[in-house]
Amino acid sequence: MIKNDNVIGFISAPCWLDPAPDELRALAHGKIIIQQTFVHPPEFDYSLKHITEITPHLENAAFSLASAGCTIIASPATPFGYIGYKNIAKSRLSLKKIEKISGVKCISSISAIFDILEYKKVQKIALACTYYPDEWRDLWVSFVRASGYEVVGAQSLVNQGIRSKTNGEVEYPNSSEIMESVKKISENYPNAEAIVISGSGARTLAITEQLKKISNRPVIAADTALFSIIAKQLDIKVPFVI
Repeated sequence: MIKNDNVIGFISAPCWLDPAPDELRALAHGKIIIQQTFVHPPEFDYSLKHITEITPHLENAAFSLASAGCTIIASPATPFGYIGYKNIAKSRLSLKKIEKISGVKCISSISAIFDILEYKKVQKIALACTYYPDEWRDLWVSFVRASGYEVVGAQSLVNQGIRSKTNGEVEYPNSSEIMESVKKISENYPNAEAIVISGSGARTLAITEQLKKISNRPVIAADTALFSIIAKQLDIKVPFVI
């Protein structure tokens, strides 16, 4: 198939109505075409075992999107970019393998976060882990540290007392909860040079400027980091600066 340079293919996570394709479409004002597919292995339940086994399904999805004419593949789900990998170098190797199979550029929310961290030249990071369970939070901390950064603190909404602990049910945070979380992180870890918001279910596009004012430092969120790197690849402008 003849490829159009501005066709983005999203690989969305199982059992999630992913808002990223619609948000990016609106940001680009019709300058891009978006396709979407889902990975959904049988009996997938977001256990660590199932997450670490997701890569072949991502590869198949990327190949399918590329065959349909997509020239950039985007993988928003943050757990798929760090769980099962020692550090960002290992995660990027997996993306390179997907690129080799599909023949097109592949960007994950995790790779986008680290692209921006490297550009900002910061070292001391505080992690706002939003709806992550403790197990995911701890693996994320280990991953960031193994990637060469100093993690000065990491807290989820439950850790911060913004939410009560649930029995495995995930409810994505609203804007008020995200802003309160970033405010607490900023107060608790004043030596942090940047704050990273993980979890693509924590949507920050509408509150990017508020988060910067609350924290008085760079706030790098999974959703807007991905959009920023895609926009850079396509040489299009987005109405926010991280």
